[in-house]
Amino acid sequence: MRKIVASILTIGLVASLTVGATRAYLDDTETSANNTFTAGTLDLVVDGENPLTSAKFSVTNMKPDSQPKGTFNLLNDGTVNGFIDIEGVTVSNNENSCLEPETEAGDSTCGTPGLGEGELQNVVNVRLFNDFNCDGWISAGDTTFYNGLVNGLASNYELNTPLNAGQNTCVTAIFDWWSTPNDNKAMGDDMALDMTFELGQTTGQ
Repeated sequence: MRKIVASILTIGLVASLTVGATRAYLDDTETSANNTFTAGTLDLVVDGENPLTSAKFSVTNMKPDSQPKGTFNLLNDGTVNGFIDIEGVTVSNNENSCLEPETEAGDSTCGTPGLGEGELQNVVNVRLFNDFNCDGWISAGDTTFYNGLVNGLASNYELNTPLNAGQNTCVTAIFDWWSTPNDNKAMGDDMALDMTFELGQTTGQ
């Protein structure tokens, strides 16, 4: 019986040595270090300005048959491709004074002049379009996203116009004061238009 136990102990010892020998095989390790990550950029430049501080329009003495227009040049000066939208469109107007022709035309705001009482936005039309060749006129391939009176402008336009990094595109606005029966009501009035161009990474931002 002792010989059997001794044999079992010997086998166990050999097995233990065998396991120890397996761990001694050759191996090698390499460490991946200094992995870095840098965020890309979206940076919109309008008409060469960043931030934009200049007004595109400063029109005085406007009258029927006037057609002021202006082109916004939009540059993606970042490293990430994006899409252009227009946000925060607002129109404000003033009834500055009431001359005799306005009163005779039935201008109902003559008794309450001031902010929000003007009629200029009711007689002036505006065409807003993606001006892909930046020539200032609606050409083949351009897309008009608004054509109507200034007072009908929406607050936002989801253009989803692609603008890749390092590239530019244009949006043009043409204001048309065509002759209308209500032109005299707008005499001496003024209006102001604000809009924000947005460059986003995805559509519908």
